[in-house]
Amino acid sequence: MIDREGRVLFGSLLVFVLAVAVSVVLEGQFGVSLRDGPVVAVLLFAGVAVAIPQLYLAATDATIRPQSRLRFAALATAVFAVAFAAEAEGLRELVIATIGTGALLALVCYEGVTGYRAAGGDFSFDLGSE
Repeated sequence: MIDREGRVLFGSLLVFVLAVAVSVVLEGQFGVSLRDGPVVAVLLFAGVAVAIPQLYLAATDATIRPQSRLRFAALATAVFAVAFAAEAEGLRELVIATIGTGALLALVCYEGVTGYRAAGGDFSFDLGSE
């Protein structure tokens, strides 16, 4: 019997494989390749295969600390973005680089807020004067 984490990761892998198979069929039938759309490719690889299952498990699973899953998702997204940005040109390269940079900036902000809360700070935006 596969545990819940295994089912989530296997399900995301299955969706990824099906998406690549559909891409291969579309390439054979219509000449449209996954390589023609590097933004879609990075969203498929980094999003469907890595980030979405890790973010889902971080939100719902308590066996592994959510911080570890969030770090892995952000770093893997940034690595995939760097790898796919090398293949792209022009605006596509900028969009892919923005995805990777956004993932790293989100991780830095998350770590900053987590560290602030761990230090005992009250993180509120109450601007009212008393």
